[in-house]
Amino acid sequence: MDDNEEKQGIPSSSKGSKHLLVLFGIWLIFTATVLIIGLPIVRESIRQSGVLTLLKGATETPRNHQQTKIWFYSSDGSLREYKQEQVKQGGSVYHDTFESLLSGPKLQALKEGAISSIDPKTSLQGLTLSNKVLYIDLSKHFLESENLKRAYEQLRRTGKGFPQIKDIVLLIEGERATLSPDL
Repeated sequence: MDDNEEKQGIPSSSKGSKHLLVLFGIWLIFTATVLIIGLPIVRESIRQSGVLTLLKGATETPRNHQQTKIWFYSSDGSLREYKQEQVKQGGSVYHDTFESLLSGPKLQALKEGAISSIDPKTSLQGLTLSNKVLYIDLSKHFLESENLKRAYEQLRRTGKGFPQIKDIVLLIEGERATLSPDL
């Protein structure tokens, strides 16, 4: 090192290297300490939050769940198909699909503007498939739907979403529904 560098306080290259090495060592020890202490806490927080389950669920459907295609009205008034995850009830896929329809739009469908025209108190009394005709037996609350035509259309479209169903017959409390002819 020459006199000029020494007067300006510039360290010699071997002294500078030692300082950098010490700083790097301190940084390395600090980082390792933070990881050793913080990593288990962060892992436990992530596990408890359930975010990994949500992320995993976004890519696969659990065995006791199934994807159903259900028709709801969108906020612009058009009828469109929404996919919803449904817990398998142990019955047929038709039964589970209509249970999902009657329970209304799930959160994702609601975010997309889905609206059901079926009265929320409506319950599924029974469901039978015979000769490609699906007989849907609903509680009398279905008749309390604000717009019966739209409610019926949701049932019809959801039912006809299955290739093996050619038509649906609506029953109310076990009796064939007598709805207005314009339905």
